[in-house]
Amino acid sequence: MTKTTHRGFVAGERGVSGSSHVLEQLNELVCDLTREEEDIKGQLQWLESRGKKPKSQVDHWLNKLQDLKTRADHSMQQLGSMEIQDLIIEKACHMRKKPLVVSNEFVGEDFEENVDKIWKLLGDDEVLIIGIHGMGGVGKTFLATYMENEIKRKKSFKHVFWVTVSHDFTIFKLQHRIAETMGLKLYRDDERSRATILASELEKIEKSVLILDDVWKYIDLEKVGIPLKMNGIKLIITSRLKHVCQQMDCLQKDMITVYPLDVIDEKDLDWKLFLLKLGHHGIPATLSPKVEEVARSVVKKCDGLPVAISVMARSMKEQDDIHWWKHALNKVENFEMGEEVKTVLKRSYDNLNDKDLQKCFLYCALLPYDNKGNWVQKLVERGLLNGKRSFEEMIYEGNVMVDKLINHSLLLWDGWGPRMHDLVKNMACDIMKYMVKINKKLKKIPDMGEWRDDLEAVSLVWNKIEEIQEGASPECPRLSTLILSHNPIAHISDSFFTRMNALTVLDLSNNTKLISLPNSLSNLRSLISLVLEKCPKLKNIPPLEKLQALSTLVISCCSIDQVPQGLENLINLKWLDLSQNRLIPLPVAAEGVLSHLTNLQLLDLCGWSIIKVEDAKEMTMLECFRGEFLDRDNYNHYVQQILNNGYRPKTYDIYFGMHNYYLYKRGIFQEFNLRSLWFADCTEKPYLLPRDLVELTVCHNYQWKYLCAALSSKDPPSFKNISIKTCTKLKRLFCLSNACSACTCIQTTPFHMLTPQTRTEVFRHLLHFKISYCDKIETLLTSELVPSLTKLVTIQVENCISLKEIFAGGGSIRLPKLTALTLRNLPQLQTVCNGDLFCASLDALNQADCPNLRLPKIKLV
Repeated sequence: MTKTTHRGFVAGERGVSGSSHVLEQLNELVCDLTREEEDIKGQLQWLESRGKKPKSQVDHWLNKLQDLKTRADHSMQQLGSMEIQDLIIEKACHMRKKPLVVSNEFVGEDFEENVDKIWKLLGDDEVLIIGIHGMGGVGKTFLATYMENEIKRKKSFKHVFWVTVSHDFTIFKLQHRIAETMGLKLYRDDERSRATILASELEKIEKSVLILDDVWKYIDLEKVGIPLKMNGIKLIITSRLKHVCQQMDCLQKDMITVYPLDVIDEKDLDWKLFLLKLGHHGIPATLSPKVEEVARSVVKKCDGLPVAISVMARSMKEQDDIHWWKHALNKVENFEMGEEVKTVLKRSYDNLNDKDLQKCFLYCALLPYDNKGNWVQKLVERGLLNGKRSFEEMIYEGNVMVDKLINHSLLLWDGWGPRMHDLVKNMACDIMKYMVKINKKLKKIPDMGEWRDDLEAVSLVWNKIEEIQEGASPECPRLSTLILSHNPIAHISDSFFTRMNALTVLDLSNNTKLISLPNSLSNLRSLISLVLEKCPKLKNIPPLEKLQALSTLVISCCSIDQVPQGLENLINLKWLDLSQNRLIPLPVAAEGVLSHLTNLQLLDLCGWSIIKVEDAKEMTMLECFRGEFLDRDNYNHYVQQILNNGYRPKTYDIYFGMHNYYLYKRGIFQEFNLRSLWFADCTEKPYLLPRDLVELTVCHNYQWKYLCAALSSKDPPSFKNISIKTCTKLKRLFCLSNACSACTCIQTTPFHMLTPQTRTEVFRHLLHFKISYCDKIETLLTSELVPSLTKLVTIQVENCISLKEIFAGGGSIRLPKLTALTLRNLPQLQTVCNGDLFCASLDALNQADCPNLRLPKIKLV
């Protein structure tokens, strides 16, 4: 019996005979060891010349290699056949453990982590499919190629088969390519017979890996003839499309996402990769200081994308003339990255078969980095999702569109919001004749020569433009979108808009110095979206009656002192936001305006102190409403006649009382069917509650001693969340004798006295309870309330300096759904309860800065 070892050496179990044969094997062994030693030392020498230190595992591996070489030299003298055979086997084993030295310096820790994860997945018998996905040119194929070579080198699997699938794949072609790489011939023409033959051959192969590179759509493995089973074939897929991996039953935990190199990271990975590619035979190039400064700017424009870095490096090899480098920088600044990079990136765009999805992608190129909700809002404002039956449907559609673009790797996701890679953005601009200069520190608008007559969209977001000077009048007959947000523009010349008759979207939000808008804005008859948000000095807006196509109008956080003239004529408005304009004299401003806007789907009047019930009844299309009340009778009338009488919108956010805008303005469209009510500082009298209320907040109230005022409705709502914050006089949740001012005021039928029974009704659907900065409360929940808290999931109590107990009374507390009880900064707190706490998690209690707390015993329900 024989066995094959490294380099094909065949040794019998009883040793090697013949001194010449022994010498030949020994020489080969010593040469291999010397070559490997020189390779590692050469890489280490380069690292040391740059002040880098190798990892300890590299030193350990090299020491072991040197030990093997010494023993091999010793065996030259002894010619011991058994020792030589052991050395050859040991050397082959050692080579499988060869560490990354230089390559990890250029590919980064993420690469090593991805390699480690793939090895773990390959070693897991339950994992049959591994997915590698990411944007075009990011290094998916490089990672798969590295794994192919490592698997072969370490011989951890018997076979590794590589097949490039590509965009034009068919079942027939794929069967042929797999058979070809296996050395098989498929003589049958029908796919089913070929699949049977292929599956039969693959079934015979034990513990092997099949790599399918560049997959663009779902592959039916059964139709191809690829059987996946434990100790059989494992599949590695590379694709730009995350959903393709998912459709092929690759679980999320078994997927590797490859990202561009982190260009912000201090490790300079993109620069190191560039030098490596600019050099020769794995030795990085060196550049003069003057050239390096320009070269770094060139690399920065690649935004960490390996394919772009490689293409730029290849095009600049052996160039040390500063003029060449400056020319290269000018080219990349003008989006001229070469056809190779454009082709790689544009394939992802071309793969978007949905025209609406393509439009959304192209529009996203105009947007700065932001959270997902704001991007969806911009898509709706733009009118890209019009035609849907409701505002709610448009928002859902917008979220799906963004998710699809992320899954197609055309948008990057960092956990907070989407971002478009700079080179992908350049590609989009090239497709659609865009001018995008985001965060370029511009102090004035681009020269008139850059405003070409074929421009379709312009985005000059996050710059330092202070003025659009007199006489500036770009001739852009096709321009449909103009975004000038986040600039300190103080003045816009009247001539600026005169030759932009096709303009449909104008965004001037977050212009901190803008005082007035030019009269020429009144003639932009094609406008469907006008956004003037957070322009704190803006007072003067020209008449709007000619803008009949307008669907979205946002004038919020400005200083206008009257409703824009002609607003009542904009009968096609679906989204109107006039919030937080405190200088508008009301109720005069609302007179005769809102009653005409019957097509509104979203209305934000936060900051207005009144909305007429008669006007609200006319808005039969309204889905989302945010408003504010200061008068108790008006508020109760609105709740009774609108919210509790069949006219209510699906989503509402209502504020009562004086609050000085301490409340964060949430995106109302981001959470549909969230119906919330906020009580700020107001008198302790009875208030009606909407029957379908979901979330109640009492915040910055300096008058209430109890919550009886807010919970006196005859039909208590089934809300799920209660939040109480900064109520400086609050002593308890409820009074003990119905003697508080709210209870004594109850005389009319919409209200009733809060008995112990009705109090428990209020909390029977409660899921989350939060209270903070209520300095006078000593006991949180009384024993009478506990039986109603069967659905309570979380309790959060913070910064209540007088609180002594959470649950009053003796005995154990049973909260079957409770998973989290958070207690923070409660210096007087002594007990949670006087018995055991039965809940859904043994780790439910989380406390900090509660020095006097006696912890209860926690038991599972």
